[in-house]
Amino acid sequence: MQKEQSMPIVPRRGPIALAYRVLVLPGVIAYLFAVSIVVLAGDRFWLVDLLTFAWPYIVATGALLVVAAVVTRRLKAIVIALAGLAIALIPAADVPTARASVATSGLKVLTANLYVRNREDPAVFIDLLSREKPDIVVLEETTARWEQALSASGLFAYESSVDTRIRDSLKVFSTLPIRAETELKRAFTEERAYKQPLRLELDMGGKPIFLYAFHPETPRRLWQWRDRNDYLSAAADAVKGDLEKAPVIVAGDWNTPTWSPFFRNFLKQAGLASTAGGWLQPVTRFSLKLDALAYIGASIDHVAVSPDISVRARRVGPSFGSNHLPVIAELTLPET
Repeated sequence: MQKEQSMPIVPRRGPIALAYRVLVLPGVIAYLFAVSIVVLAGDRFWLVDLLTFAWPYIVATGALLVVAAVVTRRLKAIVIALAGLAIALIPAADVPTARASVATSGLKVLTANLYVRNREDPAVFIDLLSREKPDIVVLEETTARWEQALSASGLFAYESSVDTRIRDSLKVFSTLPIRAETELKRAFTEERAYKQPLRLELDMGGKPIFLYAFHPETPRRLWQWRDRNDYLSAAADAVKGDLEKAPVIVAGDWNTPTWSPFFRNFLKQAGLASTAGGWLQPVTRFSLKLDALAYIGASIDHVAVSPDISVRARRVGPSFGSNHLPVIAELTLPET
């Protein structure tokens, strides 16, 4: 009798093996490619730079991919996932960060975008200022209603001019005397551009300190992206000149996330340091539609300082009706 020919036994592919081929390996390869493009070309392409607004979520995705690769126990996927995550962490590692201070007193700066459609009673924000007692308050999207309410609060002896609020919706309140107020005159390369940084010279115990209030264009369109970048570059040159004379503080809504190459380039060009470090930073600008669930957004409100200024504390304040949260930085200035 002819023996029956046995069929070869084909091992079954389990769900983990299938997930590796279909999801994990293609996912880690795509992730490595995407984050590499952003890190290498974010300063040249508008849409690529916009991805930095979501960078903490992108880093979190990389961490999840590493976990998924470990679950598959495939060395190739693990190595690629770790490489992608390492590249995604480069922007945070490249941000110049101010020195920490252990001093118990100093200068407190608060910056907040009030949001032009904010219908909340200004008394809520005034109550925050009463509790925090900042020495300097830098405001963006300031309306006449909010300006008048804050002026009438009696919390601050000095404030920037009404013209600045009308022109760029910027407003500064200060317990320090304002020696001079100037609008930085930069050349415009975009037809619809108009925004200028506000530069104030303050008097701190008879010594000058320079304050820059920022609110460049939000880069929703290509021309706005180019103008925001020009704004930051022109301001960096001005700040660099002031550094030779006195300490400098820059505060405001920069419309530039911490992880954007343009944020890092500004700090390096100007010779300043951020008061916040690391990739895990609290959101400062969030979606009002989703705020009932969580503050989902980006960290675009910043306080940067000259190298001779150190940081005692930096935190984000509570909501007050705006789509931004206030940023509060407690600083220590040089004694000389």
